[in-house]
Amino acid sequence: MSLSAKSVHHSYHDEHFTLRVMQPKFSEPDYHLVMRNQQRLRALFAGQADWPKPDMTLADNIAAMEHHLREFNDNIAYGFCVFDSKEKECIGSVYIDPSEVDGYDCELHYWLDNAWLELEPVLETNMLTWLKTQWGFSNPALVARAIPLKQWQEMKKAS
Repeated sequence: MSLSAKSVHHSYHDEHFTLRVMQPKFSEPDYHLVMRNQQRLRALFAGQADWPKPDMTLADNIAAMEHHLREFNDNIAYGFCVFDSKEKECIGSVYIDPSEVDGYDCELHYWLDNAWLELEPVLETNMLTWLKTQWGFSNPALVARAIPLKQWQEMKKAS
C-alpha cells in the first residue's frame, strides 16, 4: 500500500521543530533517544508494534533507519526524525503511514522525548496542519491518540 500525497516533503521547520527524513546518519542520536524513552514508547505503541525491544542495538536501529528510508523513497510510508528548531538535538519521531481504514487518508504517529512532552500538542497541531495544507491529506487518523487503539483495530476489521 502506498500513500497518494499531493506533494511529498523531505523536511519541515517551524519555531519549535525541524523534521528530517529518517536515514542511517541519524541512527546514533535516535537510538539513544529511543532507549531513553523505551518504556513510554512500548506503552504508546503497544498493540501496534512490538517496539522498541528492550535489547535493541544500534545495529538494529541502523537497519530500521535504512528500512524507513526505503519506504520513504518508494512512497510507502514517511518517517521523520524530529529535532529542536536549531537542529542541535534529536527529540522525537513522526511517522506518516497509509491508513487501512476507509475515510482516513493516512495515519499520523508521533512522539517526543520525555523532556519535551509539553510540546507534543504543538507538534500534533503543526503536523495536522502540514499534512492538510502541504501534503493534501484531508483526514489524517491520530491512532492511539484521538482514536483509541482498540477502536482503531475494530475499524480496521470493518474496512
